[in-house]
Amino acid sequence: MRWDNWEFDMHLRSAAILGACVVMAGCMGAPANNPNQLADIDSLGDVTLPDGMSQEDAITAALTIAAAPAEAEGGFLSGLFGAITGAPTGATSPAMPTRTGPDAQVISYGESIAYGEIATVCDVPNRSLGTMVANISGYKIYDTIPNAITLRPHYITGFDDGCARQFTAALSLVGDVGTHEVVRYLPTNQSRPYSATDNAYEAIKASYCRVSHGTPCGPRIDALARNTTFITAYEKFGAHPRWVEILLHDGEVKAIDFKSI
Repeated sequence: MRWDNWEFDMHLRSAAILGACVVMAGCMGAPANNPNQLADIDSLGDVTLPDGMSQEDAITAALTIAAAPAEAEGGFLSGLFGAITGAPTGATSPAMPTRTGPDAQVISYGESIAYGEIATVCDVPNRSLGTMVANISGYKIYDTIPNAITLRPHYITGFDDGCARQFTAALSLVGDVGTHEVVRYLPTNQSRPYSATDNAYEAIKASYCRVSHGTPCGPRIDALARNTTFITAYEKFGAHPRWVEILLHDGEVKAIDFKSI
């Protein structure tokens, strides 16, 4: 038997209501053993339910709506329509899109992450971000305990998804792309291996500035700096041979990596 979408919906809902009546031994005052009650529809066993919905789901929805007070508008059928077309009993919410990239890890506010990692956190209250210590290239960096000298959470805002990014540091500094190029292209650094952030910047620069690997961006560097910057995170105060570098570009975390002297 084929049904138009509207006809199938109505058929399913009628089956759910009347099936619930049988289970309840009566609905709206009608006896459950009335042979005419189901005379004009198929039994629930003959109805093909949508994927993920069982006959028990349909009956449970009908029972729930039947037991609820009638609403001012829509009433019983309106409530049942919403119950049937919503998620079936026991169903989980649709999965969030899979994240990729250095900040693919998603944590809840209050969770800690190791030094050298960066994670996405979407439920941090604005009042808990801390003190803003930098505002550069469209990003704001917050320190949760300014002037402290121990490892603690830092937050970055300004991403396309509206969520903050969290990293751990005892001290964080920002560096613009011009400074990065001056240091990276020093003759004394020519033989130094390129890190993940170095390589990511080279790819961005090649696309935006149309220059080759190892060549400064040139006249477009100011425009590139409007949405591109580096954050350096230190594990402790004072001289230290290793640090973490984070590259932000165009509303995304493009790379994170350890660097050393």
